[in-house]
Amino acid sequence: MRDEHVQFGSIIKNARLDYGLTQEQLSERAGITCRYLIAIENEGKIPKYSVIYRLIHELHISADCIFYPEQPQHDSERTQLTHILESCTERDIHIILCAVKAMLDEL
Repeated sequence: MRDEHVQFGSIIKNARLDYGLTQEQLSERAGITCRYLIAIENEGKIPKYSVIYRLIHELHISADCIFYPEQPQHDSERTQLTHILESCTERDIHIILCAVKAMLDEL
C-alpha cells in the first residue's frame, strides 16, 4: 500500500508542476496548509476525499490519473483544457472563444 501512497503524491506533485503552481499556491487554492501538501507529495500522506476532490479540481486533472495511474493518459493537455473550460462562466467561454477564433484567423 505504501507504493500507492508515494505514487499518489508523485501524481499530485507532477500535476502541480505541469500546471505551474507552487506548493503555496496549490495549498491555498485547495484550502489546506502547505505542510499538509508537502506531506501528501513527499511523505505518502493520503488525504480525505474532500481534499482529494479539491486537489483534482484545482489541478484540472482527471480522477482517472489518480485511481488508474497504470493507464496511459491520452492528450493530457487537451484533457486539462477541457477541465478548465468546465469551470468557466459563460462570459469566460465567450472571451476564450473569441481569442481562439482570432488566433486561428492569424494562422
